[in-house]
Amino acid sequence: MQDRTSSRASGLDPRDIRPGFGHLGWIPAGAAVGFILSFVFGDLMSLPVDLYYLIYFAGVLGFLGFYARYTRVRLRALVARRIVLALALGIVGGLVLSRGVMIRPATSPLHGMELAWALIWRGLIYGSVDGLLLIAFPWTVTWRAFGGERRGVRRKLAASATAWAAILLVTTFYHLGYADFRSRRIVQPNIGGTISAVPTLVTANPIAGPISHVFLHVTAVLHVPETDLFLPPHRD
Repeated sequence: MQDRTSSRASGLDPRDIRPGFGHLGWIPAGAAVGFILSFVFGDLMSLPVDLYYLIYFAGVLGFLGFYARYTRVRLRALVARRIVLALALGIVGGLVLSRGVMIRPATSPLHGMELAWALIWRGLIYGSVDGLLLIAFPWTVTWRAFGGERRGVRRKLAASATAWAAILLVTTFYHLGYADFRSRRIVQPNIGGTISAVPTLVTANPIAGPISHVFLHVTAVLHVPETDLFLPPHRD
């Protein structure tokens, strides 16, 4: 009864507190969606990159929208949690990731409308959608499965540790869809994913990680638009 009362006070639906550990089944579903989209449309079909991104955005947002509606996610309550700290740590994490991009040799820069388009499409939107699938989604699923809103440090630590593992799982499967990551290079996106995930794991706010991830994409567009590591798929 106490849990129900405290959940109402925080603006959360009591049914949203603990869907049960079976809820973790959404994690492999998200990993499968990421892999199928990257492998089929980003690798096998060799579509123009920006067209592939459109398909990827539609597929990911459609899946996440279905998850949110089907499982009755209280998005407003999740995003409102520690919002100022989440924004601040998201920016700090983004600056750390940007530094990792900037230490690499620059490639030929983009200019004019081409740069403006790339910043919006490949930087802001691609970074946001990637961050939602690879960080916000696995964290949200895990947090809800563990009932992270309930009291108890152990519960929250267990949820965060499992969420980190889930983030690495989804990140790995998504990147394995691209041919150039089916090698030891798969370690690189997982390092970036871990850094991006820290703000969300610390603040328990799903948007903090995607904010950091946007910084990574925007910096890549500005500094290394012809990258062979960031902004997959990479075309010869």
